[in-house]
Amino acid sequence: MLRKTFVRVAAVALLAIAGQANGHDRENGRDTKWVATWITAPQNTFRGVGSTQTAALVNFAFPFTAPALPQASNQTLRMIVKPDIWGSVMRVRLSNKWGTGPVTFGSVSIGLQSFSGATVAGTNTRVLFGGSRSITVAAGDQVFSDAVRVRWARAEGEDDADGRVNPALEGRNLAISMYLPGQSGPMTFHSTALQESFLAAPNTGDHTGDDADDAFPYETSSWFFVSGVDVLAPADTRVLVGAGSSSVDGSITTPGNNDRFLNWMSRRLHAAYGQHVSVVNAGIGGDTAAIPIPPQSRPLLEVLPERFDRDVLGASGVTDVLFYAGTNDFGDGIPSSQSIASLQSMVAKLHARGINAIGSTLITNVGQAGTSAATYSAHNDINQFILTPGSFDSVADFYNATRDQADTNFLTTKLQLQFATHSDPTGTPDWLHLGRAGALAEADTLDIGFFRPTRGHH
Repeated sequence: MLRKTFVRVAAVALLAIAGQANGHDRENGRDTKWVATWITAPQNTFRGVGSTQTAALVNFAFPFTAPALPQASNQTLRMIVKPDIWGSVMRVRLSNKWGTGPVTFGSVSIGLQSFSGATVAGTNTRVLFGGSRSITVAAGDQVFSDAVRVRWARAEGEDDADGRVNPALEGRNLAISMYLPGQSGPMTFHSTALQESFLAAPNTGDHTGDDADDAFPYETSSWFFVSGVDVLAPADTRVLVGAGSSSVDGSITTPGNNDRFLNWMSRRLHAAYGQHVSVVNAGIGGDTAAIPIPPQSRPLLEVLPERFDRDVLGASGVTDVLFYAGTNDFGDGIPSSQSIASLQSMVAKLHARGINAIGSTLITNVGQAGTSAATYSAHNDINQFILTPGSFDSVADFYNATRDQADTNFLTTKLQLQFATHSDPTGTPDWLHLGRAGALAEADTLDIGFFRPTRGHH
């Protein structure tokens, strides 16, 4: 029996370490694939935290003294992320997309967050890259780790090949600790993490294996370098990727609470189908549905169509993509016709790969600063395209679920006040972003039946 278990575990581990996207566990009769359980979109390099950038709820700051370059230097970063589903075989993805030179990671480990920057004793597990604990990532590149067996994630009495994980992990966070022995240079990051992560002081060495968090006296509201976590999961697992702007990213929702509409969609899907669906987030605040053409304004180094292959199609095992994109376009001088054409192009790219496209209508922006009848009309044009049968495989109608039900005129209808009030210290509506209640209302418009396991792809 011991021999049989070893063979089954080894077969799965070797398959994963080989980096194959899928495989078949003959003895257990189970097809498997790599599935994205958490992702974020690298958006730029970190420039430091100034008075105008300081988060409203807490003063997050990277430990450096201006005007010195904000970079890691012989120190450990402990990033906290929430896997959407768990697995006993995992891998992580590191990104140096926006760096200006190579970055060396001297050691990396993953463990179960206990509280704050601490990990549950005995869970920190070494992550290797091509069999080595150290990896150098060139500027502009990203890299997946080898597969790592996370023994503490397994259900009691099970082994890796059975694929069953400890149900107590549902909702828990993963701590990814990265030691950078030299100077990192400009750090690729994602700004709106809405999650507290932890940083050791510069020149304090390798603390990736520490369970305690006393070596991590600094905190940050951004994610540095890490851009994805995968699990080895059954081959029929659906992966829903959210693509678009700040509402996807989670702006205004409560830090640490996972209150984005994608998080609420995940809760509904897990209640219906357990771990057969993973929901991940490729949103960036300020994004546009179309590529700006001068003199149109460019809000990001790369907007959605330009980063689509890496951030959306690059999510392991992607089967479905939900778009919330276009709300920023008109403000950047992009007409609705250009936005719609770009959405059509991205949907066609998905369909060519057998991936489902889900459209979500844009909430009303009536009352938002700087808007006008022209911006309201542009929103309406995009919404009518999304609602037109055949444009998308499924539709989540955020607009009609959150607007004033007594006013049907798109030129005047506002958000319902209970949805407009959000989770900043004052609760003052900006008439663009929704807090906890609004995100839940948006998630309720998702067609859960569309994700039943017996459904095929487009």
